[in-house]
Amino acid sequence: MRQIQVFGHIDQGTLVFYNRNVFAQQVKEIGTVNHAIFTLEYGNKRTPDQNAYLWGGVINPIHVRYRQEGWEYTPEEIYRILENTFSVKEVVNSNTGEISSIVEPLKQLTTEQWDEVVMQRIRGFAEKDLGIYIKTPPEYYGISEGAYTEWKEGRISLEEAKAMNVPPEIIDAV
Repeated sequence: MRQIQVFGHIDQGTLVFYNRNVFAQQVKEIGTVNHAIFTLEYGNKRTPDQNAYLWGGVINPIHVRYRQEGWEYTPEEIYRILENTFSVKEVVNSNTGEISSIVEPLKQLTTEQWDEVVMQRIRGFAEKDLGIYIKTPPEYYGISEGAYTEWKEGRISLEEAKAMNVPPEIIDAV
């Protein structure tokens, strides 16, 4: 059985395909078949706020630290270094018991895996080995934990989350 894939996202119940024309052409080239299975795999690999936080809140401070130490890495190279160091998983050969390590791309991690790799391993490395503190996502965005949770779960916008942090006396004065 052959397989073609299309990637995309779901926006308010509507399927939005990336490279829709390429996918349509591939389907057209199949011609006629007597059996096809359609499976929709969905879920969040990494939220938009996690991606922005990774680059601005994690990679940028580490990049600055390395530059201070004389290294001329680019932010993209820092990303690869972190990925190759902290996003490694072991795979076991069930026949021989041999263990092999492979790099799992950061962009393919689930939200939970991302929390483990970035929030635990990379932040721990930055503090212990580089002597720098990497802010948590709520600290990075300048919002409370509660506001961050509400925003991350899609119940409010970032602007609403930031507004939740405004002291009541300022709101009353407006």
